Amino acid sequence: METIGIILLAVIAYFLWKIYNQREEEEKQIADEKFDAEWEAKKKEEFKDYPHLLGNVDNSWLELFGRHYVQKNLPFLNAAFLMYLKEANNTKLDIMEVDHLFNSLWDLTEELLEHLEKYHESTKYEYEIAIITFWQLTAQEAESFMGKDVETIKRMFQTSPFTDIEKIPSWFPKKENHPDKELTFRDEEGNFPRESKGSKLIHERITV
Repeated sequence: METIGIILLAVIAYFLWKIYNQREEEEKQIADEKFDAEWEAKKKEEFKDYPHLLGNVDNSWLELFGRHYVQKNLPFLNAAFLMYLKEANNTKLDIMEVDHLFNSLWDLTEELLEHLEKYHESTKYEYEIAIITFWQLTAQEAESFMGKDVETIKRMFQTSPFTDIEKIPSWFPKKENHPDKELTFRDEEGNFPRESKGSKLIHERITV
């Protein structure tokens, strides 16, 4: 009988522990959900001027570019253009095919910006923050090109962050005048980036 009593107490203790542990997990989950909701609300308020970028652009970039843009109205298009020039004229790399890829990517950037302004809903600073963030990440990735052959670099160009420019139009709602087809960044054979004539309208804004 004594052995049965010990076993019974052990079983009861186990179930009490399980119930207590379950309650602890539930309380932790509720606390985590509350924290996440409060964090999301805080971020939405902090970045209320960038509703279409929140969740698409890392918060650290929004903090960096967003605050500076509002405070100083910085010419981010010019800054992105300078990043492009640096990568397209990298004397340490000096590979014509790579220069051409960067040239095509910048022409598409101009075309994209004109397209966004005409056919998507947002603001000038949201468009330009999206552009400069893209080129900042692209320039960082281009640093890894050093020491690699042209074929390897061309393959790298077919992946993120270079191809991330294709995501940008989906961040902004379409206006009623939007064409049936979205802007494409690939040619008919699927090659990225496709040839582009850029945008005279956008290029005339650049002063460097």
